[in-house]
Amino acid sequence: METKIETVSNAPTESDSIRLKFIFANRDGVHVEIECLPSDTIETITKSLQSKWPEGIEDETPSLDRIRLICMGKGVLGPPTSTVEECEVPIFLTHPTPVNVSVKPIITNQKKTLVDIGEKPSVTRTG
Repeated sequence: METKIETVSNAPTESDSIRLKFIFANRDGVHVEIECLPSDTIETITKSLQSKWPEGIEDETPSLDRIRLICMGKGVLGPPTSTVEECEVPIFLTHPTPVNVSVKPIITNQKKTLVDIGEKPSVTRTG
């Protein structure tokens, strides 16, 4: 008599898609949902998010290097070449995995130094 044992795994297979729900800070009700594969890179899903960027979040869709994805205590997902699976993004069967979106601000240095405006700094000696 031959016994056959079947094992069941909760681990996703390559054909299993993962649903992600991107949530934007301080924007109640604004979210974007996408489906991806465990083998998709963080750069790939960030580009997918860019293509569905909601109006009103920024004047224009931010560049890839300004978008940070933060997932459930895993911190910032990355580097861009790592896969969703390598980042150990949790998968839920009942709902999309929430991913917080943070946009790094553009820092402009408007403070001019004496050197920038062509003046030599003066040296004051005391003592």
